[in-house]
Amino acid sequence: MLYRDSAVESLTLAIEIFNRPSPIARDHAVPMLLGHAFEMLIKSVIYQKRGTVRDKGDELTHSLGRCIGIARDDMQVITNDERALLSALKQDRDCATHDSITMSEELLWVHMRSAITLFRRLLKDELEETLTDLLPGRAIPVSTEPPQDLRTLVEEELATVTAYLAPGTRKGPEARARLRPLLSLDGAATGRTDPPTEAEVNRAEQELRKGVEWAKILPGLATLNVAPVSPESDAQEVILRVGKSAEAIPVRKAKRDEEALAYRSMDPFEEYGGKLSEFGKKLGLTQQQGYALIEHLNIKNDDVAYFCRKTKNGSIRYQGLSARAYEIAKKSIQDGLDVEKVTLEYNQSQRDKRISARTR
Repeated sequence: MLYRDSAVESLTLAIEIFNRPSPIARDHAVPMLLGHAFEMLIKSVIYQKRGTVRDKGDELTHSLGRCIGIARDDMQVITNDERALLSALKQDRDCATHDSITMSEELLWVHMRSAITLFRRLLKDELEETLTDLLPGRAIPVSTEPPQDLRTLVEEELATVTAYLAPGTRKGPEARARLRPLLSLDGAATGRTDPPTEAEVNRAEQELRKGVEWAKILPGLATLNVAPVSPESDAQEVILRVGKSAEAIPVRKAKRDEEALAYRSMDPFEEYGGKLSEFGKKLGLTQQQGYALIEHLNIKNDDVAYFCRKTKNGSIRYQGLSARAYEIAKKSIQDGLDVEKVTLEYNQSQRDKRISARTR
């Protein structure tokens, strides 16, 4: 209940700041509080199902990014559309915490209102509670003119950015602050979870200055739309959805080390943060058993599970495992993999390699 209570308190403050007349810190405080609200809410759901909100061997509880991953990949309590919304929110929270962002009233409302829609659904479906029992209905934010077309909203946002970038205006910082939440949405449409880098902001700014069409600069935004939760629902009840519109151009995830504006994977040092030496420990096994599983399951041949960066002469500079590596191992163990046998075979193969190396 403690996590649930913290979630509702943060959501309440986010709504209060959204509704207040003063604009001071509004663009920054609302995403920060919404991010905390969802981290606490999802932790409440995870704790209810697992009895813990820590991965084995970790001292800290799950981050928001980890919570989102568990909610979608492990528990399937959120949809891909909802994951995109939460990923965009996470990125906006990170930008608000470490940099600066600015959103129009309409775009901030879309984030606020779709967040409440998802918060209400998770609370009801997973914790069997009703939001209006915990929060007065009068506190829910409303808009006199809720945006119905995200494409039009994006075009209006970018028109403002372009005006800021006009020669002689000297409003580059304002333009960049307005670009960041758009880049966050753009990246979330393809599964990115980390905030846009300065290089991405720079490239977007340069392309806009050249007059390049926005759908080519930020193609992911063309796949997003604002839609009612159901045809019968109130216009104020919305969710962001990822879908291919007629105007959307094809997009794909960038290949490793390929330069892209927003379609890159997250920072490999974060995504592939699992140490090979700790793989076994986090699975409840020994270190040697962990190494044996990595080889037996061919995890190093899976680009989504394993990342390796080498120096120019071929030496390994960094290697790490993603959450997928743990998922592969856990499923194999659950399916009856004989870990002891695999480890014996691995140990023998290592001995054979050492003998072979000595006799060369």
